Amino acid sequence: MHSTLRVFTKNNCLSFTNMNRFSTAAQVAQANYSKFRADYSASVAAFQQRIKTIEKENTGSMKKPMAKAYEHPYNSEHHPLNFSAVKIAETFHDFIGPEQVSPHYESFAMSRKFLLTFWGGFFVLNFGMATVDLNWIMKSTYIPWIFWFQLMYFYVEGKNSMFMPLLQRFYRRAAANEIFTMEAFYHENIENKLRNLMRITKGQLEYWDIHTSYGEIRADSINNFLANEYLRLQSHITSRALNILKQAQAYETMNQAALLQKLIDDATSAIDNALKGDKKAEVLARSLDSAIDGLSKGYMDYQNDPLLPLILSSIEANVKKITTLSAQEQANLIGLTAEQLKSIKENDVRARKEFLESQPKLDNNLKNIESVKKILATWGK
Repeated sequence: MHSTLRVFTKNNCLSFTNMNRFSTAAQVAQANYSKFRADYSASVAAFQQRIKTIEKENTGSMKKPMAKAYEHPYNSEHHPLNFSAVKIAETFHDFIGPEQVSPHYESFAMSRKFLLTFWGGFFVLNFGMATVDLNWIMKSTYIPWIFWFQLMYFYVEGKNSMFMPLLQRFYRRAAANEIFTMEAFYHENIENKLRNLMRITKGQLEYWDIHTSYGEIRADSINNFLANEYLRLQSHITSRALNILKQAQAYETMNQAALLQKLIDDATSAIDNALKGDKKAEVLARSLDSAIDGLSKGYMDYQNDPLLPLILSSIEANVKKITTLSAQEQANLIGLTAEQLKSIKENDVRARKEFLESQPKLDNNLKNIESVKKILATWGK
């Protein structure tokens, strides 16, 4: 096994590292990671302190000015000193009062029924005055119709359209009720308004907490990511080294089996050669005698077996060839071939490429960010 590793290193195909060197590399990497985390935490703390200093320098409380604007002694809200069209419009609206709106609804035909009746009768009378038979009746009715409707229309319906309805008391009561209702629910309305504003303010304060802790969250996220990637790299290197050793051991076992198979094949060839030609009958006869001798003794000792010397001589010849070789040559017999070394190297290169091209484990929300998408699209390429 060790000889194979030496050959493997000598051919510069792959390098193997023992477990002590793996542990040393892990300690060095851990020390570098600890130093990086300490430096990064110090940098984040310095940055936060600098931001707080800048905010403190640029944040000041607003103070109410002590000076008071000049007020003219003859100027008042009711009698302004300067002319203003707005004040004139306000005075005009105060003079005419609020818009008079009927508290109930009536259709046009119902609210003007007497007026419509007058005009309807007026046109009927004019039509009747133009006839031959009814002209004297219609003419005698025409003047009273106009007189009485003109006299009575104001009292029955005209006052509602010619003048505003006399509902000032109703409007004052309605306005007073609205003011009373507003005063009664004033505290409740203000409380609801403040609750809504407090809810919005608390939501903004939560965003501020997230904003202030962004540096720490980012540092922890980066540290966690680096730690996970470091552990993943350690596991990958260990796995690759273990796979190389396992493959080398499997190839050595295969080479040993091939060497033993060669010894067996040589012995089998010696037996086949002995059974060929004229010696076949002699070998078979001696084998029969050896079998009969074993039966007579009750056990087989293979003393007169004609094939056993051939097998032993073949094995001894092959063993002698191996034992006469140097230690390096003996190691080369079961050592890895160039094809086997190439296969191990290709497998290791493939594992390394797969590791480099495999994307890190990130949150799906983070992967949906455009900048992260661009980085992951070219990851390992």
